[in-house]
Amino acid sequence: MSNNSFTDGKNHLHGFFMIIALYVIAISILAIFTTTEATEYGIKKDDMQIVSVSHIVKSIDWFNDYNQERIGENILQAQIDNLNITLSNINNKSNSSAVGHNLIKYKSHIDILHGDKTIDGSLSNLKYKAQIENSRYEQALVDISAISKLIGMYEFVTILLIIGAGLGGISEIAKNKLIGYPAFAAGGIGIIILLLVLFLPSIIIGSQISNR
Repeated sequence: MSNNSFTDGKNHLHGFFMIIALYVIAISILAIFTTTEATEYGIKKDDMQIVSVSHIVKSIDWFNDYNQERIGENILQAQIDNLNITLSNINNKSNSSAVGHNLIKYKSHIDILHGDKTIDGSLSNLKYKAQIENSRYEQALVDISAISKLIGMYEFVTILLIIGAGLGGISEIAKNKLIGYPAFAAGGIGIIILLLVLFLPSIIIGSQISNR
């Protein structure tokens, strides 16, 4: 009877350590996956940082163009006022025609500046372009922050999986069942967090990464 109990216990331990061995292999593969994901997101983050800089530079350029055109508008308006005064004070027809031509040209440019945002070169159009680039820059910052959190979670999961695999390996080699339980705990927590990151990332990082 005691021999049977001993045999059953030995078989039970053999089965436990077989599970540990398979478990170590499985979470080692997952650790490779999470490391790869963290690396790929790191590359994506670098690319997005470059893009975000280009957006803020474009936004500044458009705002500069807008401010320059606002100054130009004031200059043009002053010139138009001067030309109107000049036109009312001259009697020579040829001079009047030249002044009138310049007046029409300046007024045409003023009309373009006062056009709506669909008119290329208008103040509204320049301001709209600057605002669009600025909003893209702000969204890029949100996405970069979200990706940074995601990278941090993948790295954290990788650490848990490595700890689980390490403890599992020691348990299997030393044939120590007690070490196997912390291995299951560490790896199990890592797997749960990984599943949340993969399927419910908003719970982990608090926001969704926009499609760019």
